Amino acid sequence: MNQDLDFVPRLGRIRSRGKAKTQLKRLQGVAGKGRLGRKSRKRLAPGTVQSKGRGKASAAMARHWSSRRARRVIVKVHIARTGPAGAASFAKHVAYIRREGAGREGERGKLYDRTQEGADGNAFNERARADGRQFRLIVSPEDADQMKDLTRFTREFMRRVEQDLGHRLDWVAANHHDTAQPHVHIVIRGGNTRNGELLIDRKYITHGFRARAQEIVTLELGQRRLREMAAARSSEAEREALTAIDHDIARSLTDGRYTPEAGSSRLSRFDSQIVRRRLRLLEALDLASRQESGVWSVREGWLDTLRALGRRGDIIRSLANLEGRKIDASQLHALPRDFTGSGDVVGRLAATLPGDELRNGKTALIEGLEGRVWSVEMTEQEAAQLPNPGGILSVAPGAVEPKPADRTIAAIAERNGGLYSEALHQAVDPGSSAAFRLAHKRRLEALRRLGVVERHADGSWTVPRDFEERALQAEAKRQSLAINVRSWLPIEALVERRAETWLDRMDWSSIEHAKGDFAQEVRTCLQTRKAWLQREGVELDQEGRLTMEARTQLRRSEFDAAIGREAARTGHPFVMLEKGEFFSGRCMRMVDLAQGRFAVIEGREGFTLVKSMKRQMNWRWQEIALSRTGETIQWDVIRTRTRSR
Repeated sequence: MNQDLDFVPRLGRIRSRGKAKTQLKRLQGVAGKGRLGRKSRKRLAPGTVQSKGRGKASAAMARHWSSRRARRVIVKVHIARTGPAGAASFAKHVAYIRREGAGREGERGKLYDRTQEGADGNAFNERARADGRQFRLIVSPEDADQMKDLTRFTREFMRRVEQDLGHRLDWVAANHHDTAQPHVHIVIRGGNTRNGELLIDRKYITHGFRARAQEIVTLELGQRRLREMAAARSSEAEREALTAIDHDIARSLTDGRYTPEAGSSRLSRFDSQIVRRRLRLLEALDLASRQESGVWSVREGWLDTLRALGRRGDIIRSLANLEGRKIDASQLHALPRDFTGSGDVVGRLAATLPGDELRNGKTALIEGLEGRVWSVEMTEQEAAQLPNPGGILSVAPGAVEPKPADRTIAAIAERNGGLYSEALHQAVDPGSSAAFRLAHKRRLEALRRLGVVERHADGSWTVPRDFEERALQAEAKRQSLAINVRSWLPIEALVERRAETWLDRMDWSSIEHAKGDFAQEVRTCLQTRKAWLQREGVELDQEGRLTMEARTQLRRSEFDAAIGREAARTGHPFVMLEKGEFFSGRCMRMVDLAQGRFAVIEGREGFTLVKSMKRQMNWRWQEIALSRTGETIQWDVIRTRTRSR
């Protein structure tokens, strides 16, 4: 027994003498420091983003789940933050995925969750009121039309995601059939954990979601057969949109040139043939050209052009299901965010279509006076400023001004040979706070993603000499558009309206030589409008325009008529807000007049009509305090209330 007590265990494999001592020393060293089972923390370089969150181990295994023959699924993920609008922005997205026309038969989209077919969207929004983030997913299987049930697929997909993340999620979803490719919108709460915040590893977001979706679809439909893979690859060669073949070509480019490879195997020869077909299509689209040596060169920005062509195809397919006004798709042109021109784009809002579905964006179609139909991609905030279809608006580039942070960064880099770092910033400005310097690093990180600056491992940045100019150009590409509503009412409602209308204010010379159908309609309406004003005895000047006195009278007449309609509707008296007076009430609705959009504020004393500005368009159902100190009326939100629907 005494000999048994002297037994000393030796680590390592049987008869192994090489690594046993090393393993024992490592364990003794870790145990001596009191960190058994934990890795030592490495000091991260400034500006480095640390990967953390649920699903890290599952994301590492994603490469084993996916294969070349697995069914293809596109998964788009957006992490939405509350922002200034608070939880209202989350509720808007839930309402957005339930929009009209999203169902299989054109009906309203239906919410569901893990158990209920008709999930309560209001209850979900109420649970998410205190959340700081929201995960928005679009899951689009390539073979969705062959699947039996998208709802069952979504529930199984979310069940496996929960297993990977090790947490029960609070989510709702809706199936959309309003595009050529059926897909699923999923909304996941970001604050349903014990510590109030759900963190998902970034690798799981980029790889894990897609791998799980591919796994489920592959189990239902089986692996892709070689014939299906060849057919899918062949069809991509003729698509006027961005495809996987284009990404393969882009990865093989050298100085903007592509050299075709001569494959030896049967599969490589087939793929080379597909790539050559794709290059010939790009040549027909004037995006690529073949040199005498057999090398192909591509035009700068060819990938962006293909994305725009794909979006144009989506818009044309949406127009086929659009009721009401017919739009000539042959005149469709995209209006880029950074467009520059001699003047504003003025026209009639023909339709609003879904745009960036993850961010509640819209695509506005505008019939211009020059005869073109402009497609404009708009953010959620910009879309909220639009009138109903038929309204008249103008679009112009937004003003882009240099940021003070860019000037500071450029000045510090100029003094330090083109380098910027937090230490150099502190040396130049010792009184700057850590938060102030962090804001400059975040600005640099945003510009790095745009290719303006370069970050080094030690946390410093290489700043080019023309940094301010390049930063301004990058900002111009993501700028907001200046959208001005010229008329909230359609042009046909303006002809015989007792009010000062857009027809009365417009510059006649702008349509004198315009050849578009809308311009011709405006000219006809102008003639009819002039004849109606003469019959009504409205005072006109020598050029046939309204006099200043007539304009004032018409505005007053329209406003009084609106007051009468609202008084009859509410049964309450109108309250005129005089100088030095205050009024409080709830913003009940918006009323569109020829002179602008007005808010109806109902209070205890009665109601009042106040012209609303852009930032007040979404203040419906909120308690508003109004005060008049001069010619203008000040708005203040008392408290936010959500109306149960």
